[in-house]
Amino acid sequence: MKTVLDFIFGLLVIACALIALFIAFSPLIRMGIDIPFTSSVPVAIGSGGEPQFEVVIAGAEAHGIRAAFVNEAQGTLRLETTNWYFIFISNFAKLLTSIGLAYVVYLLRAVMQNLLQGEVFTQDNVARIRRIGYAVLIVAFVRAAAEYLAAYEILKQLTITRPALSLPSPFEAEVILASLLILVLAQVWSYGLDLEREKALTI
Repeated sequence: MKTVLDFIFGLLVIACALIALFIAFSPLIRMGIDIPFTSSVPVAIGSGGEPQFEVVIAGAEAHGIRAAFVNEAQGTLRLETTNWYFIFISNFAKLLTSIGLAYVVYLLRAVMQNLLQGEVFTQDNVARIRRIGYAVLIVAFVRAAAEYLAAYEILKQLTITRPALSLPSPFEAEVILASLLILVLAQVWSYGLDLEREKALTI
């Protein structure tokens, strides 16, 4: 399990570095080649008849957009564009999410290391599990806010004639619930630590 967490942590660190480099150097890359990059943000698809997945944007060329479509049923607006601002704001949420997940996995690795050493109910593990819960909660809010602002900026600047697109739901209830469950687990772990201390005192 520790090896798997080490591997995931390494992948997340590499992902963070690659996304940051992509955001920083995409203008330089595009100077040499005339290829659009993908900018994607979550959106809500307007209700009505059959869902329409082809997106028609008035004045798309002026914004450097080559193609636009909504991908998947939950609604992700994908733009093939040379507009660096769209590329930046749509990938910034991914960068923040990757950094947050890397931190969570880093803490999980430390907890797993203690468990492998037979140190289960320790103050360090309680603190780490509590930090994991808070980190998951913060990542959920920060990611949702960043995606919402990115979608707001893109939809504000584009005149989309069809389909009817609106801003996404800003928060995911299941992620907030998961973070609360982790915080409850941290409290249970703290209680286990107290029991261990009482047991040591009675021996």
